[in-house]
Amino acid sequence: MKNKLPGSIPIAQFVAIIALSISIFLIVDLGRRAAANYRIQREAERLELMVEAAQDYQAKLKAQRTYAASDLYVEEIARRELKWSKPGETVVAILPNYEPAPGTMKSEAAGIQEPFVAKTPQEAWWYLFFGDYQPPAPLP
Repeated sequence: MKNKLPGSIPIAQFVAIIALSISIFLIVDLGRRAAANYRIQREAERLELMVEAAQDYQAKLKAQRTYAASDLYVEEIARRELKWSKPGETVVAILPNYEPAPGTMKSEAAGIQEPFVAKTPQEAWWYLFFGDYQPPAPLP
């Protein structure tokens, strides 16, 4: 008797077709898992870089917080922004020079308003804070 199934397919061919089908399924599944594993590894590396960057940023913030809590920072801010000084020191404020540069053309001819030139420190401060200086009206 010959090894044939009722549908005239030999048993060896049937087993080979089943084994081939299972092999193809396993190869496709293995490839799919390998691709998923690759994506997961890349995501893990990206997240590790993000964690390192966040840790660096945190270290910078902690150093900045420590510096801001120090007396050196308070003194720097007091001197730079508040223009304070220590006892015995003198604060010097340098006012900008509003005089036109020599050799420039007359601004009246060009239709440009000439810059303000302060004659006294009070006028310079007034101009610095309030804009155009208007001399006070004389007292009656």
